Formats: sequence, C-alpha cells, structure tokens
Amino acid sequence: MGKVYYCVECKRVIENDKVCDYCKSENLKQLTIKAPVNVIGTKVKGKVFKLKDGKVDILIRNEANEKLLKEYEPAQLKKLL
Repeated sequence: MGKVYYCVECKRVIENDKVCDYCKSENLKQLTIKAPVNVIGTKVKGKVFKLKDGKVDILIRNEANEKLLKEYEPAQLKKLL
C-alpha cells in the first residue's frame, strides 16, 4: 500500500512527499482513505477506497445511486475541501 499526498495550497494529488509538482509548495499532507476527491476534467466525484502501487481506487455513486469502483492515476485527482 503506497502513500499518496496532496498539496494543501492547490489541492492536487501527488506521489512525492517533498514538494508539490504543480505549485512548488512544501505544504503537503497524506491522502487518507474516505477522503473526498474530484477527477480533473470531469464532473466525477468520489471517495478514496484503496491506495495501491501508483494507483488510487475511487468509490463513485452514479445517478441511480449505485456504487462503482474505478481506478485512477494520482495525477488525475484533486482533493475536495
């Protein structure tokens, strides 16, 4: 189970725990299970279900209120408030 972090300033999810790749901030926190996230470029929102090696499983609810499990790269995700 790999660790994934997010930048507190720009909310982007990254794998590096030293500095943000996007805004160069050093203010990072670890992304936890059940944390709400958004898939960048879509309207898809969900919660972190599982952290794998270089991948993040997201639990998503669709219009029929069914639960779906999808796998994304950390660079595709953004932490919600």
